[in-house]
Amino acid sequence: MKKLIYLDNAATSFPKAPVVREAVSYFMENIGASAGRSAYSLSIASSRILYQSRKLLANLIGLKDSKRVIFTLNATMAINTILQGFLKQNDVVVTTQMEHNAIKRPLNALKDKLNLEIREIPCSPLCEVDLNVAKDMLKGAKLLACVHINNVVGAITPLESLSQIARQNNVKILLDATQSMGCVDMSDVMSKVDFIAFSGHKGLLSPMGVGGFAMASNFDVESLNPLVFGGTGSRSEEEIHPESLPDKFESGTMNLHGIAGLKASLEWISKKGINEIEKHKSNLRENLIYGISGENNIKIYQVRGQSRGVLSFDIINQSLSNVAIRLERDFGICVRVGLHCSPATHKVIGSFAKGGSIRISSGIFNTKDEIEYTIYALKEIARK
Repeated sequence: MKKLIYLDNAATSFPKAPVVREAVSYFMENIGASAGRSAYSLSIASSRILYQSRKLLANLIGLKDSKRVIFTLNATMAINTILQGFLKQNDVVVTTQMEHNAIKRPLNALKDKLNLEIREIPCSPLCEVDLNVAKDMLKGAKLLACVHINNVVGAITPLESLSQIARQNNVKILLDATQSMGCVDMSDVMSKVDFIAFSGHKGLLSPMGVGGFAMASNFDVESLNPLVFGGTGSRSEEEIHPESLPDKFESGTMNLHGIAGLKASLEWISKKGINEIEKHKSNLRENLIYGISGENNIKIYQVRGQSRGVLSFDIINQSLSNVAIRLERDFGICVRVGLHCSPATHKVIGSFAKGGSIRISSGIFNTKDEIEYTIYALKEIARK
């Protein structure tokens, strides 16, 4: 099988950090026990991995109390836990017009059940969030739920400005950091929001099946109800679910195989340095933009303001599926085409009618040569 160039890291990172496979394998072969379920050495070793992973994540986002980092199966479950556990009857929720279905769908599912009022801050075709309208929309709201870095065009939400407006109106903030954790510096973001939802298998370079959320130090945990109830390994003599953290939100057996991999990848990221990772990926993205910008048949979906990560574009007069097929078949390049689970974004940038866009998302292990070859391949397809 020929070697493929993988450029779909926004969906899931590949390859993972080089230490991940060894960490998962070691856990399976030498530990294997549940965390917090007994006092024998293997269970204690498993609990230590869980604790250390929680601490590493807390350090990444500048959170002092690591017990406020909660593990779930993925970011979608984390977002659902917060939305379903925090919102009440007749609440007002504010989002932007460019949200992922991980926020849109659970809110729409709760809309009739809780009689929610959902307000969407308008965004321009260049992905600018209308902050003047946001000032009015956040009045009387309970929660602002928004993405940090958009997964279609890489636009960065103006979090500083939105946070100031939200704080003035006593509005809590849920930040979908799926595309930013492990990719950009998050050390001060926790001071601007109340919740951060994250995924392990994207920028954090760990296995699938691990995600979670974090709560700000000043957030009242009693105002958030669990999504799942059950065994926690603590207070087993009681038939009432514990209120202590993190057990309140972590029922059942954890995915310790995946968390062992996450711990290893977090340590690798710490040694590599977030700034170095961001610089490398940004350089690859800029090289790609520069390389295809002069091509008449390629339309890049531009962003006004800061952007990171992904790049979306279209090859005029060619179907998305045809481009994707040719890239892999003729050049061995893997990209994502379609709506990217964010039809709202495609409606804003004008690509919805065609069925979405071609999206390239490079990772820390992609090289400049791979991007140069991708530029060559795109030009070949565009010209023919």
